[in-house]
Amino acid sequence: MSDNRKNIIDATQRLLQTHGLARLTTRDIAREAGVAEGLIYHHFKDKAELIHEVVHERMSVARNVLQNLPLKVGQQTLSENLEEVLQVVYDSHYDIALIVCSIFSDHQLRTRMQEILRERDIGPKSAIEGLDVYLAAEQRLGRLSEQINPSTVAKCLWMLSIQMGMFDQMTGQKPDRDRTRQEIRQYVLTLMNGLAPRPACEEKSPVKSSKRK
Repeated sequence: MSDNRKNIIDATQRLLQTHGLARLTTRDIAREAGVAEGLIYHHFKDKAELIHEVVHERMSVARNVLQNLPLKVGQQTLSENLEEVLQVVYDSHYDIALIVCSIFSDHQLRTRMQEILRERDIGPKSAIEGLDVYLAAEQRLGRLSEQINPSTVAKCLWMLSIQMGMFDQMTGQKPDRDRTRQEIRQYVLTLMNGLAPRPACEEKSPVKSSKRK
């Protein structure tokens, strides 16, 4: 990535966080990045593509973790692997929550962003599929119940971690790794244990006292 391109992306991210999407202009971006305004359109087709690159850049760590997830099949415990992945997903979505919400509120921008995702065949679907592939591999090793649908579990875990990040950002909750890790652990354990009630253990018969002679 060229220095100018990276500077433009970084400047856009800073302005989105401080000014918001409604007040964001290419003139402000160029001034913040220290480049000519016309250079923005040399690197990006339109403002929507630039904003997409900001989001894509912030998700790079999560993408890398998911790409390397197959290397962890059969290693550590299944719960530990899932907790590590979901923590990274939480971190990434906490960072972009306000940007994503701004995109949703702008119909024209949202439509253009959806178009970009379709053109490049990327987006949440590919990330969920990566988690699905990992879970299916663990299932083949017998570390995940055969009765579980890996696709459903992958989607549940992905959406839970995203919701955590967006909820904390929207409520002004500062990231706390210990707190979020504990919350993620509880979600993972809940899905691992299942929601169906388990048969109660048979009560031991009380010891009968010996009869007095």
